[in-house]
Amino acid sequence: MWRPASMVGTILATVVLAAACGGSGNGSDGGGKLRITSPSDGASVGQPFTLKFDAGDIGPPDSGKNHVHVFIDGEEDDYTVVTKGSFVVKGLSNGDHTITVTKQRADHSPTGAEAEIDVNVTGGDKRDDDTDDDGGGYGY
Repeated sequence: MWRPASMVGTILATVVLAAACGGSGNGSDGGGKLRITSPSDGASVGQPFTLKFDAGDIGPPDSGKNHVHVFIDGEEDDYTVVTKGSFVVKGLSNGDHTITVTKQRADHSPTGAEAEIDVNVTGGDKRDDDTDDDGGGYGY
């Protein structure tokens, strides 16, 4: 009689363990957390402005650490690699833009952690393709 109860307990324990280890879009598969802390979603911003985020322990890909990709308006293939918790955004046109950050492993595969905000840029410049030391095609 204890076998069915024991089996149910084993199945329940397995389900709980799987749920605790499973991915949930927040990088729980080893990628850790990722949260944009500034500016707030829906903010009006001038340029340049500093994007701040909490990504846990990140660093250059060649260090073996995770890093962050920053991209604008859904242009996932035009990203900038960021290895610290802040990034200066500049070179955007006036108007609404979506800024997305994704946490990546050292080999650039996604951890599953992602965050995004919408901002309204005021006093912005026309998008340019000049890059600075941070790289990227938007001048950010």
